Amino acid sequence: MTGSGKTTIGKQLSERLSMPFIDIDHYIEQTEKQTIPELFAVSEAHFREIEAAACQNLAAQQQRTVLSCGGGVVLNQLNIQAFRKTGWIILLDRPIEQIVQDIQTEHRPLLKSGTERLYQLYQERKDLYTEAADIIISNTSSLEHVLNKIEKQLPASIISK
Repeated sequence: MTGSGKTTIGKQLSERLSMPFIDIDHYIEQTEKQTIPELFAVSEAHFREIEAAACQNLAAQQQRTVLSCGGGVVLNQLNIQAFRKTGWIILLDRPIEQIVQDIQTEHRPLLKSGTERLYQLYQERKDLYTEAADIIISNTSSLEHVLNKIEKQLPASIISK
């Protein structure tokens, strides 16, 4: 879910595991030479097509990389299938009330109408997130504790390389 800590935790996890980190939204902005809001301005469908292509590309090309995906990646099952072939999908489960307290909506196209939309997105997507996840981590404590929980659930082959 947007605001769950994907980028912050992903960056820290990549350092711990000595792996590169890629934020898919930043990857899309670099490859498309447009911002996410600009891509959404064309249409959400336009953005989702570009996002799907990025997911397929990254899943096929990246090895031993921590990827941070946008919250809407679960809307396309082909994205999930691609990631499942090459890695583990971790759901950072953060209570929606905590997300609402500190999320900044100005650069998030789907939240331009305000945080009420966040509750709606959560209701629409929560089952998709759970179904897609190989590992579910509660993000309700310190960054260090969350990272430790992730490391404990990852296969030993990932941690030891």
